[in-house]
Amino acid sequence: MSAGRGARVELIDALRAFALFGILQINIQSFLWGAGDPLGAFRAPPDTADGLLYIATATLVAGKFISLFALLFGLGFALQWRGLRRSGLDADRARAAYRRRLAFLLAVGIAHGTLLYYGDILTAYALAGFVLLLHAGQRPAALARTCRNWWLAFAALLALNLLLPADGAPGAAALRERFALYATGSYAAQWDARLEDYGWTTLASAVFGLPFLLGLFTLGALAGRLGWLTHPQRHPRVWRAAWWLGLAALPVAVAAAWINFAAASEARLDVLGFTLAGLSTPVAALYLAAIVRWRAAPPVAAAIRWLAPAGRMPLTNYLMQSVLMGVLLAGWGLGWGEALGRGQLALLALAIVVVQVAASRVWIARYGSGPVEALWRAFTYPRAAR
Repeated sequence: MSAGRGARVELIDALRAFALFGILQINIQSFLWGAGDPLGAFRAPPDTADGLLYIATATLVAGKFISLFALLFGLGFALQWRGLRRSGLDADRARAAYRRRLAFLLAVGIAHGTLLYYGDILTAYALAGFVLLLHAGQRPAALARTCRNWWLAFAALLALNLLLPADGAPGAAALRERFALYATGSYAAQWDARLEDYGWTTLASAVFGLPFLLGLFTLGALAGRLGWLTHPQRHPRVWRAAWWLGLAALPVAVAAAWINFAAASEARLDVLGFTLAGLSTPVAALYLAAIVRWRAAPPVAAAIRWLAPAGRMPLTNYLMQSVLMGVLLAGWGLGWGEALGRGQLALLALAIVVVQVAASRVWIARYGSGPVEALWRAFTYPRAAR
């Protein structure tokens, strides 16, 4: 999410939109199920089509696009920090400006999580961002060591997770009850459940997710400092390594998907599946490396141009996705969620993406920035806004 103080990098904007739209494919499956499996649960024993869709989504989408989005957040931080310093601000004033930016994000995240969608990621991003700010002045070598240490902390948490029982997972009856509440209940009736689910989601993000996010944030910040995405042609070895890392993670992703599908079919969580899913997130590096490698190919270049405007207003689009999911799926809206299956939800997410891309292109052409992004900038740079 760029500060807007320098030239836009179309590739980065397109990647941000690509990541955001992948996140929607996960959120729309879990929107009515409450905290638990990010892919939701099954209301009846899954048929072949539902099973294959679950496995494909778990393998190729779950955890991958949110990882890419987090890496781009860290990259945006590095670019923003450089812009703040080049604008003449000393380190203290630059940190104060970025703290205002994070405070706005935190406020929006709390409102989003309590009022619209319990699975909010903005709260965790803002909290992790305050920690990331402590590393703002590090040189690349020191930042690389910081990144390594956060990944080691995440690996230690994954290993610890294998020793813990998963007896806290809700049973099938509790899951069906939560689904019925979100799918048919009024907005007021859902309030307590949403607060509870948002609280558990935020707690999990603060404990287990913090090292994961900071590993990605610092990796993204390192990418921004070294120009891996602003000048990708200068770093072929980086992108070759990303390609092979992503390929190596694919079998892990497949194994995690099958284990978690078996667990979801029985309305339980599997510790091994959860751990393998965490280890499979480098599949995102495969997507990133592929886009970078073929960015000049006509179809990919056209897709980058098509997606980039949506990536210039990611906060607006993220919030609008939750508004649309509520209006279309929830009991206080049209209530479609009670009738739609997994495949139909996936197609609905794709339709929302098409509408958002088209609307973003029109909005950016006229205003140059998303409406929430404009408020964000005004809060971050109050003097410049006047």
